[in-house]
Amino acid sequence: MAFFQYLLAHAKTNPSHPAIIEEDTSLSYSDLVSQVERFASALSKLNLNGNSKIGLLCLNQKEYLIAFFAALLKGVPVIPFNFLLKPEDLAYIAQDAGIDTLVIDSAFVKPEVSPFCKLFPHKILIGPADLDPVGEGTLRWDEFMVMGNPSEKLKPHVRAETISDVILYTSGTTAKPKGVMLDEKQFDANCSGILEPLHFTPADKVIVALPLFHSFGNIMALVLLRSGASLILLKQFQPKTILTRIAQHKATVLPLVPTIYSFLVDLYARGDYDVSSLRYCISGGASLPEALLKKVEDGLGVTVIEGYGLTETSPVIAVNTMKDGSVPGSVGPVLPNVELEIVDESGRLVTQGEVGEIRVRAQTVMRGYWNKPSVTAKTVSADGWLRTGDLGHLDETGRLFISAGRIKDLIIRAGENVSPLAIENALMSHPAIMEVAAVGIADDRVGEKVKVFTVLRQGEHATEQELKELCRKKLPAFMTPDTFQFMESLPKTATGKILKAELRAIG
Repeated sequence: MAFFQYLLAHAKTNPSHPAIIEEDTSLSYSDLVSQVERFASALSKLNLNGNSKIGLLCLNQKEYLIAFFAALLKGVPVIPFNFLLKPEDLAYIAQDAGIDTLVIDSAFVKPEVSPFCKLFPHKILIGPADLDPVGEGTLRWDEFMVMGNPSEKLKPHVRAETISDVILYTSGTTAKPKGVMLDEKQFDANCSGILEPLHFTPADKVIVALPLFHSFGNIMALVLLRSGASLILLKQFQPKTILTRIAQHKATVLPLVPTIYSFLVDLYARGDYDVSSLRYCISGGASLPEALLKKVEDGLGVTVIEGYGLTETSPVIAVNTMKDGSVPGSVGPVLPNVELEIVDESGRLVTQGEVGEIRVRAQTVMRGYWNKPSVTAKTVSADGWLRTGDLGHLDETGRLFISAGRIKDLIIRAGENVSPLAIENALMSHPAIMEVAAVGIADDRVGEKVKVFTVLRQGEHATEQELKELCRKKLPAFMTPDTFQFMESLPKTATGKILKAELRAIG
């Protein structure tokens, strides 16, 4: 009940303060508490059992957060759905997790989603969509909420001890999605770690365009509501909407992923947007190239605080501090409640400054993958160390650097380890480049060749020879890419992370 207690405290001390802002409407902390209590009470009227779980197929909207906090309050495990997944992947998650109650927004009620909806005996529909495609057992949001009584004593849901409070499914870009088992106390501990370097206050108004179903968006919502701040929810990840809402609501903090920053600063330079209210920006979800960091800071006139984490660690592991500001290439000091070490291929600690795999141990490390004990055992050791799969190093001050990206993305050409991250960072210094991704393509002679996929800025031009020459100047000779392919756009996840597996498949 940790997060409900925070909401309750804010509702008592500052009841009319906006908790959630959506377009031109807002929900106060007092109203948020009342609706969370009502939803939790209404859950008691459903025929739930010890294995019941509630799934959320929603946009970034107040109903998502009401249902999420109500599930935590009641004790019903909750699983957010990635709404960009195909219906068959949604169905896989529903059946893998054993979800029996679905909260769904009208935006997703389409004929092709009807078989998925009919997997659930209980459905709660947000908005005006027709009930028929959703199937029997559907209640509209208002009907469901009327069933609850916020003044009655809430009886906690009794569930199996093996089920966590929340299951966040990974994107499943190379295999079926995996359910990461996390508890409310882990999110609370992660918020405590974040609040030391980043000082959120009730005066903050924060743009949340990051999808709430994703670990980055999830923790931003939790830490901000714990702090009594106001969330400005955006249903779409569009740079124009982001810039418009910053000006409209005088937003103070902007958390985004690097690819969106790239488009945002270009749009800002061409338009007339007021971002003077911003205190700072936060970047996470993928590595932020130094050239893009400088462009954002110079363009928007704010400091960019970069951090690093995984869904499996609730998620934040390290973040730069307000005191130090941005440190190019670094994701900052490790959170005070997280242990971190860098190891070689045999698991031995490397010397300071040497690159190796990042491992972490903390209260915030997941319970494990849902129904996948063997995969869990390969990821988390018996003594609690989680293998991140990322290559990094620590400097003499203890700051963490993601030196070479993911281990699985490392390119081995003629026996040499080629860092795609180093190539990407070098190329992002070219003024014509908007986006770039380097991947290894199988080759009989050298093992893997280096291919770079590039998106140029509107109206800009660059040749393959010109880009190769730039790499020769900035990188060791063995890292020079073999080929380039110019694209109109790169495939991405819901949070803007580039899908390298799809690029490798292009060949």
